[in-house]
Amino acid sequence: MLDLRNLSVGYGNGTLALSGADLSIAAGQRLLVCGAAGSGKTTLLQAAAGIIPRLVRPDTISGSIELDGQPVRTVSKDSLFQTIGLVAQAVEDQVWDLSVEDLIAFPLENRGVGRAEIRARLATLINGLELHDLKGRRVLTLSGGERRMVAIAAALAAAPRLLVLDEPTTGLDPAARQRLLRSLATFGAEIPSLLIAEQDAAAIAPAINEIALLASGVLSSLQPKAGLMADGAAWTDAGLLPPFRRQAAAKVYPLGRTLLCVKKLRTALQRPTGRPVLEEIDLTIRAGECVALIGRNGAGKTTLFQSILGLAAVTGGTLAIGGADAGGWTAARRARSIAYLPQIMRRILFNMTVLQEVTFAITASPVMPKDPAILEKAETALAAYGLSGLAQTNPFALSTRQQALLGLACAEASGAALAILDEPLLARDLNGKRLLDRFIDGACASGRAVLLITHDLELAAERAGRVLLLDEGRITYDGDTIAAWRSPAYRALGWPEPRFLAQTEWHHAAS
Repeated sequence: MLDLRNLSVGYGNGTLALSGADLSIAAGQRLLVCGAAGSGKTTLLQAAAGIIPRLVRPDTISGSIELDGQPVRTVSKDSLFQTIGLVAQAVEDQVWDLSVEDLIAFPLENRGVGRAEIRARLATLINGLELHDLKGRRVLTLSGGERRMVAIAAALAAAPRLLVLDEPTTGLDPAARQRLLRSLATFGAEIPSLLIAEQDAAAIAPAINEIALLASGVLSSLQPKAGLMADGAAWTDAGLLPPFRRQAAAKVYPLGRTLLCVKKLRTALQRPTGRPVLEEIDLTIRAGECVALIGRNGAGKTTLFQSILGLAAVTGGTLAIGGADAGGWTAARRARSIAYLPQIMRRILFNMTVLQEVTFAITASPVMPKDPAILEKAETALAAYGLSGLAQTNPFALSTRQQALLGLACAEASGAALAILDEPLLARDLNGKRLLDRFIDGACASGRAVLLITHDLELAAERAGRVLLLDEGRITYDGDTIAAWRSPAYRALGWPEPRFLAQTEWHHAAS
């Protein structure tokens, strides 16, 4: 069906994102490509989906891409994009301000499918992907995980012969991941071929049967799933954490003063029922701790941190930062004490160079400082996260991984007492995890704190000494990380038991 032969792709910096990649996808194949952040996964998937070279033209491209024996350059765009459905990692780039039903129906309407057939297809997809609770909602009001499930439904609408999913579990809570797997099984007969790129192989393993590893643009041959999943050395050689590994409990640092105290917070934003998204929220974060915030997609995690940052209106409650009443503080003033790193960093980048982003984090001024001490501080932060050679680069020219590292550098240089990390994309590859650990350990050891918002329960278990569980607009659990996974509040989510609970080292730490 699809053949990539000796494919090399490069961009302006002269480095090849892909180097001599060979990949053949036949009908019935279910393939997974795993690689560290920045390894070339997105480039590979864009080439497989025809985005490269039809919509994105890299500076360097050689080799061949053929669909049904025909060079993809010569396949009409209509035929190409009817044959191959793609859901990108940055799913926000694929959704618009439409209703859930309209977004799913759009590919069918665009092809002139009859109204009755569209309605029937919508019902099938909404039932199959278990999207009933999202009916009638505007897509841009959904959480990131909810948007991803709707985007997958839209990609399935026209029954493509090849479905390409780039990091499909990103932003999905454990129940939504199971729903995704059930959906891929339900629609298996309608998806002749499947190509997935993912860092967490164990999360998507039931949907695939062969795996290739991608490291620094070099793609390995396909291997049977069972054998490769058990080969820990192969994963570490590719710069990835093995799918199954021993895991220790979180490091604990001495606790200091209270940095953030929220009491009885209630939001102005309401659910369709009229109930506030958040009500009666109480939480405290102290110096020296890393706290994980977990909850279902759509539970209100984003609304909570936006309320703390002054970006979402509240109708009740109090907020203290560093012991001072911050209820009347502007968002800009709160940002001097709280650093925020979104999952998609480009949302908050606006300076002309990487160095300016860091100096802005230090001074809150877009004007380039002349003070040598400030410049040295910024350059030291960039060096710590491997970005020294990119100081004069435009931040939007960085890869997603590099932008995430820039966020850590900015947060560290700012000296903010609390950093909020929203689903960091660095936790599954060895180098990214090392730098994320460096940031968290440095913050906690120096009397600052980290609020880690994540659906990656392994990351929460390994890094957080305390877990907050958000459900039905309230904090239903606030306590020790080890006890969290056995708590009634966790069981009430209906999530599967975390796989690390069975590991000897974890139980030893718990005892």
